Amino acid sequence: MAAEALRRMLPGWALQRGPWRALLLVLLAVVSWFAFARVQFNDGGLPLDKGRHLAAFATLAWVAAQAFAGAQAAFVRIALALLAYGVFIELVQSQIPGRFASGLDVAADAVGIVLGLLAARFFSLVR
Repeated sequence: MAAEALRRMLPGWALQRGPWRALLLVLLAVVSWFAFARVQFNDGGLPLDKGRHLAAFATLAWVAAQAFAGAQAAFVRIALALLAYGVFIELVQSQIPGRFASGLDVAADAVGIVLGLLAARFFSLVR
């Protein structure tokens, strides 16, 4: 399949968990920076905002699945941890002047998590 062909082309370090864990930490830092900035990134309204949430959490979920590949019940733990992170973001945003919490953001996060984990189920680089 495509994932197997890509695995053969990648260097050995890319198939290990460590680099994916480092990337996950970097992505969490970037998402946190955008989430906790005092400036509201309003450049397109509701659909674009929810799309950013979905894309960010789908990416986080897929990378987390690579980082913790092979761990028993990893998908459930990843889903719960990322959903808790999404709720945490909204709680913090409710305390930042000019920002507000949104249940729709958490819903978009949840959809992104499911899509990212589905992608990891069918296209995983790390075993």
